[in-house]
This record gives sequence, structure tokens and C-alpha cells, in this order.
Amino acid sequence: MDDGKIIGKTTPEWMPVNVMEEIVIRQVKKAIAEMGGCGCDICVSDAAALALNEIPPRYVTTQKGALLESIDSTNYENSTEILVSVTKAVMKVMSNPRH
Repeated sequence: MDDGKIIGKTTPEWMPVNVMEEIVIRQVKKAIAEMGGCGCDICVSDAAALALNEIPPRYVTTQKGALLESIDSTNYENSTEILVSVTKAVMKVMSNPRH
């Protein structure tokens, strides 16, 4: 069993991360603010989940807790596919929030 130790030293935990999650959450928060919607955790999470189900994932490996500085998020934040998916998701959540 791999316990993460090499010759008495603990190695940092590496994990796969879908960078689209962070990008979509940022875009959802921005869209909600621009559209005058509710920015509570439930609405943000619901809209993000709806949008992420429409967008292909983009996984990278990173150290647990590390910022994804190596990814140029501006390449994705202006993607038409992401903006359309986020807008549709926010509109759907705004029309029928769970609270």
C-alpha cells in the first residue's frame, strides 16, 4: 500500500482537478450579479452543476491545496460554450430557485 512516504519523507498529495469547476463557478457568480439573481451557495452550486454537465471537463493534476496558476483561465472564461451554458443555467435557477 502506498502511504505517500518515500524514505521517511512525506510526499505532497497529488490529485486530479477539473479546472472547469473553478472557471464555471467564477462565471456563475459574475452572471448572477449581472442578472440580479440570488448569489447564495445553493443557487451558485445549482447553476454551476447545471452548466458543468454541459461542458467537457478539463482535468489537470495538481498538489492538494495548490493554486492552479499554470492554467491560463482567460482562455476558457471567454469561451462561447461556457458563457452560453452558464447563462442558461443561471436563468434556469433564477426561474425556479430551491429556496
